[in-house]
Amino acid sequence: MSMLLVLSGCGFFTPPHRLQVELRFDGRPLPCGTALSLQGAPWYLEHSKFYLSQWQDQEGNSLHLENNKWQTGETVLVSIEQRDCWQDGEMLGNHRVVFDADVDLADVQQLQFVLGIPFAQNHHNPLAQPSPLNLSSMFWTWQSGHKFARFELKSVADSWAFHLGSTGCAADSAMRAPAEACEQPNLLAFSLQRPKGKGETLVFHLDRLIEGIRVSQENSCTFHPNETASCEQLLSNLRQSVIEWI
Repeated sequence: MSMLLVLSGCGFFTPPHRLQVELRFDGRPLPCGTALSLQGAPWYLEHSKFYLSQWQDQEGNSLHLENNKWQTGETVLVSIEQRDCWQDGEMLGNHRVVFDADVDLADVQQLQFVLGIPFAQNHHNPLAQPSPLNLSSMFWTWQSGHKFARFELKSVADSWAFHLGSTGCAADSAMRAPAEACEQPNLLAFSLQRPKGKGETLVFHLDRLIEGIRVSQENSCTFHPNETASCEQLLSNLRQSVIEWI
């Protein structure tokens, strides 16, 4: 009942401190630009971005990330979109998580992380934040903070969007950061056991995300008051097995 797209790296060897990230639909990666058959019509993935943070192992030890344009030491932005097709032998966007070189994922029996950005980093001025926390397309306001995830689908006649972020954030205005945590932080914690396979890839199953949702503009979820049912369904789906370690 869904869609999804690619992630894999160049070559066949994944270093022990890296995870590939892959989008799948109906159990299979989809080539860039492929139409998804939903509700009897072709749909295309317009946006697919999400932040993952607070990485830990089974003992609660922090797994620090390499600093680059897609990552801070704690947070990574995964970006796999229609325009992120192969160019000059390399895929654009970001489809991997790179830990510090001293992290050996073979020693990690339980991988823990959060879909979202911690409160302490979520409400700063994006223009003063390091990459990837400075993208205007992934930011609401200082009061509400970042979009933790942004998924958008489009057909010839319709569109659908899911923008996840914190809600119920009290501040004097949209241009002020809240002094206390938001009423609904909407931070989704994941704890994944080491798989029997190589453990080199995180898979995000978009079809599992939109299960039970008839994709259309009226069933979008950007946390407006009239979108309660769709948002509740999507949050429930996210808490299930949307992300898998293989």
